[in-house]
Amino acid sequence: MSGSTWGSPRDEVRELVDDALRLARSEVRMVKAEGMEAGRRGALGAGLMAGAALFAVLVLVCLLGAAAAAIGGALGMPWLGWLCAGFLALVIAGALAGAGYRVVRRAISEGKRVGSTLKEDLEWVRELPRHSANGS
Repeated sequence: MSGSTWGSPRDEVRELVDDALRLARSEVRMVKAEGMEAGRRGALGAGLMAGAALFAVLVLVCLLGAAAAAIGGALGMPWLGWLCAGFLALVIAGALAGAGYRVVRRAISEGKRVGSTLKEDLEWVRELPRHSANGS
């Protein structure tokens, strides 16, 4: 096969390893981009939780004062009105915290998934030169 376009087996293996390395680098770039996107979504979720908490505090200050005064005035015991209003605030805070926790937990699990994919890809890339040196 003197007129063949095929190179030596060693050249073919080297070209195959080079292609695999290019593919691995592209995969690493893609996983890195996915990780950045997961981080952005996590930051967005945390920002939304902070904004919700700020507005919840402002609204609760107004509502709790009004509710405590109304309940306490109706019962003739102002302290009981404040106790009821405080309990309502606690329930609302729990609901907001639960929603925020779910958003952050989802972002963290996605980040871990992306990290494990990146780790697997990097280990595969590290093994390529060893396989090409062994001729396999």
